[in-house]
Amino acid sequence: MGDGRDGDHGRRRDGPQGGDRGHHGDPGDRGGPPDTGFLDLEISRVIFEEANRVAREAALDIVRDAMRERLRKRLGERLEAVGRLAADELADDVEANLAIEGRIQLRREQRESLEERLRQAMSAPPKAPAARPRRATRRRR
Repeated sequence: MGDGRDGDHGRRRDGPQGGDRGHHGDPGDRGGPPDTGFLDLEISRVIFEEANRVAREAALDIVRDAMRERLRKRLGERLEAVGRLAADELADDVEANLAIEGRIQLRREQRESLEERLRQAMSAPPKAPAARPRRATRRRR
């Protein structure tokens, strides 16, 4: 509100009247007396412009509703069938992806377990070598 735009064409106004006349800045900057920054002497125009914008949106909503109703009457069952097919395809894709993610997570956990067991095996103190049985020594003749 009070953004210094020309409401009829959406452009900025030039000259001494242009610029922000709303709540921002020092009121002295716009030539008004102190403590009058809250004033917007064109508030009725701003409100009317906003009302025009809202009216256009409302008119478009009515047109959209009429189009939805007409399409529903003429093609409703077929469009709903297409919608169900598309939804089922998406659901199948999501379920397949979730299953794949689950398998990947399970494998990741298995690998982490393997890596931990490998670390434990490598950090365990070496066991004393088992005594080897003596080979029978042959006497030379």
